[in-house]
Amino acid sequence: MGVGLGVNDVPIVGEPLAYGVGFIALLLVLGSRYLVAYINTLAHEGGHMLANLVTLRGTDYWELEDNADGGTMPKNVGGWIRKNIGSFVGYPTPPLLGLAAAALIAVGNPWAVLLASIVLSVLAVALSKGGLAFLVPTLVVLGLTWLLLAGSGNLQAVFAVGIAWVLLIGGFVKNVSLLGAPSQDGANLAGRTLIPNFVWSLIWIFIALVALIVGGQLLLRPGYGIG
Repeated sequence: MGVGLGVNDVPIVGEPLAYGVGFIALLLVLGSRYLVAYINTLAHEGGHMLANLVTLRGTDYWELEDNADGGTMPKNVGGWIRKNIGSFVGYPTPPLLGLAAAALIAVGNPWAVLLASIVLSVLAVALSKGGLAFLVPTLVVLGLTWLLLAGSGNLQAVFAVGIAWVLLIGGFVKNVSLLGAPSQDGANLAGRTLIPNFVWSLIWIFIALVALIVGGQLLLRPGYGIG
């Protein structure tokens, strides 16, 4: 099976594959303490890094701790707006990436989900500091590259759908947990805007919920379209 051949022809939307992988992803999110958390943090910090790139702050490095907490250090401090953009985007990034993955799958291109995951993980490796920050995206790159080169179309489809579900469900669960454990990003935003931390948490939960609902329908309802 060559790269990109087969996976886009595997029936996914509304099929048992989408339901089954979604159920497994739910079990992983609820039952694994670190496995999904590492992936969620990788996506979260990736959001900060992309925001730093877009706002011209640049990224010096990012870190990943044993407990799955992470941090991203920009090269330039930036002004009020750029700081707030950088602080805001982290928590919406995992569910929005999951929504983007679901949209690609819905239009028949799960291969693009795998390729995009590899590209973004390579960038994370390049900016990593510390063992885990290097190891986690490296394993993603190696695993998905092998999958594209040697995996069957069905196996590639399983992982593409799994990525979408893990980001959608994991992002939502993580954001809901902010109600019990306020985030540093929310504290930074509260300090600069005077809008309370819990309000930012509610905004992030709403974004994640919408992404989960829409992304879930894209994966489970044939013919469903956004808009």
